[in-house]
Amino acid sequence: MSEDAFDSVYRTWYRALVAKAFLVTGGRLHVAEDAVQEAFVQCWRRMTDPSKPPVQHWGGWLSRTAVREALRRRSAEVLFDLDRHDSAGNLPDVAVEVQLKEVYRRACAEMARLKDRPRKAMALRCIAGLSAAEVAEEMGITQSTVRVHLAEARRALEPMRVDLQQLGIVTEEEGGRRD
Repeated sequence: MSEDAFDSVYRTWYRALVAKAFLVTGGRLHVAEDAVQEAFVQCWRRMTDPSKPPVQHWGGWLSRTAVREALRRRSAEVLFDLDRHDSAGNLPDVAVEVQLKEVYRRACAEMARLKDRPRKAMALRCIAGLSAAEVAEEMGITQSTVRVHLAEARRALEPMRVDLQQLGIVTEEEGGRRD
């Protein structure tokens, strides 16, 4: 794989990945950016390793990788601080426009309010695109427990579903998926 191909993937997916990771981390930009950077390091390694099978859709692969990294890096004891994350300089480019900034801020606050396990289930299933079986394996729980956590998260985030779709954090398909 050429550097041009990697650069194209990077330019295409970076902003959306930071937005997803930012949401998953409850508004901690430095954690989100670190997670996305690690996802791209893994992407480069994967692209340049001829022994690995080719990736058909880099967007999905990168989303899963970035969300997993963001979840790994997120420390539960640090709470979301709305005042610290209120300025456009602290938000990813996707939220710079005035009309999207408030929606993005509310989405981060709502995601941060979720209990840890429903947030993780929602992030892995609806933001990273894993199947319910993959989420269950990743979290070490049963698929029925995944469905319970997803239902709890969806109830809490339902008022934000259209906003999350508008921001490109979840697609219409991802936001409306039921197991």
